[in-house]
Amino acid sequence: MHNVFLKYYTDIIGLSPKYVAWVYIIYNIWNAINDPVLDVWIDRMRHRVQRGKYVYIMRVTVPFMIVSSFLMMLSNPAWDQWLIFLLYTGLLFIYDTAATAYSIAYQSFMLIAAPTKEERIDVGVIQNYLSQAMSFLITLIPTLLLVGDGKQEVIIPIFSAVIVAEAIFFTLALRGLREDAQMYESLDKQHIDTKEVYKEAWQIIKSRPFLTFIIFTIVTGPVFFYFTPFLYYMDSVVQSTGIEATVIDVSTHVIALLFLPVMGSIVKKNGTKKSVYLGTIFVVLGYGGIFLADGIWTAAASYVLIVFAVNYLRTAISPAPALLIDENERTTGVRKTGLFDGLFSLFTVAFSSLQTVIFINVIGAYGYDGLAAEQSESAMLGIRVATGLIPLAAFLLGLIPLALYPFDKKKEDDISAFSNNARRGGG
Repeated sequence: MHNVFLKYYTDIIGLSPKYVAWVYIIYNIWNAINDPVLDVWIDRMRHRVQRGKYVYIMRVTVPFMIVSSFLMMLSNPAWDQWLIFLLYTGLLFIYDTAATAYSIAYQSFMLIAAPTKEERIDVGVIQNYLSQAMSFLITLIPTLLLVGDGKQEVIIPIFSAVIVAEAIFFTLALRGLREDAQMYESLDKQHIDTKEVYKEAWQIIKSRPFLTFIIFTIVTGPVFFYFTPFLYYMDSVVQSTGIEATVIDVSTHVIALLFLPVMGSIVKKNGTKKSVYLGTIFVVLGYGGIFLADGIWTAAASYVLIVFAVNYLRTAISPAPALLIDENERTTGVRKTGLFDGLFSLFTVAFSSLQTVIFINVIGAYGYDGLAAEQSESAMLGIRVATGLIPLAAFLLGLIPLALYPFDKKKEDDISAFSNNARRGGG
């Protein structure tokens, strides 16, 4: 969703890049405060037979996400910059708080519903399919309407239709989702004293598995921030039409989706660490290629490799957070899903919009003007650097903490077996 609003607010509404950067700086600060608090609060909630727990939270938060995302489209280019800034910041605050609670509930539910590493990889593949399907609808707006000559009066009704489709999707998905009280039996018996929370948090933070994985995740963040740069690249560097950008984006994601089951099989066979190493070639060719691309077809070929690499890496690292939680439970006897999720949020989600801040400041430093009919040579170089070189350098740097990550394939299998036994009694 952020990629839609970023391009929309700079190019259609005309919000200055410096204001957009401040929006996401505030967003980062709010995430650093909000996410850990929500994680611990949700973790402490008890499952209630009549309303459940995690599914209930997901159902409550979806309406806030839907309404706030619609209202963000209603800013008027004629308004003062500070007024647009305040509206964007306030609505993003509501959207993100609801989205964070939804994400925490979803991830926590998945960990107990799918206790083994293999199941989580399979769930991750299915989740990728569903998220790509929803992304297809959402990204039609920026690729089709925000690349080239976009008009607000056309964008709003189309975006409204997408929101309606998204609301229907959430309603159908959550209505059929059920929570079994038995799933919570082992968790309800585990408690951590409030006075021990900070001590336990520090023990987790300084542990080698957590520290190396978190550093890898933060450092490689720009690798996964690819769609927004693609919009600016296709619009200002390649100067493609909205139709061309849409065809390239859709066909590229279809190609990646065809290989998702293969990606899952590779990760199951090799484990997280080795699987990430195997993805290096796609990252280098994709991001290096898009920096050097001299036309729409070389840019498209590079984008195929980027999307493939991103989906592959997401599949490769998807079991890691759950493995850290399971291993800690195995060694301490207490499952601390909420505490872990809070720490994950503090060190990752809180830094997630940092990629946006870096991107918008880099292109701004090179002279990007969202309202200009054509960008300068310097601005186009800035977009190339922000789209290609920064993600490539980030990934190569991220290989250092990955080398120190202590879980190999055998260790992952041992942890997975423990989790399966704890949730199902070895079934």
